[in-house]
Amino acid sequence: MKLFKIILNLMINRANKQRWQLEIGSYLLRKGAGCEIGKPIKRIENKKVKTYYIANLHFDFSQNRINYTLTTKRPIVEKKR
Repeated sequence: MKLFKIILNLMINRANKQRWQLEIGSYLLRKGAGCEIGKPIKRIENKKVKTYYIANLHFDFSQNRINYTLTTKRPIVEKKR
């Protein structure tokens, strides 16, 4: 449904080919990542469960992989409308 809204918006605004490719590509990358910024990850360290949060999530095209940073503090995430 979200992709349908993106395509409909691009059609209404008569976007050029490059804008189409960027919007659809970014949507597919977000869906394929399987994680998002602010998502908690629990790890067992020294028989204790420690919670880390994903921060700075981006796709590296030269290495063809998703890179992220783990922090102990919850990052500030903008809520999408």
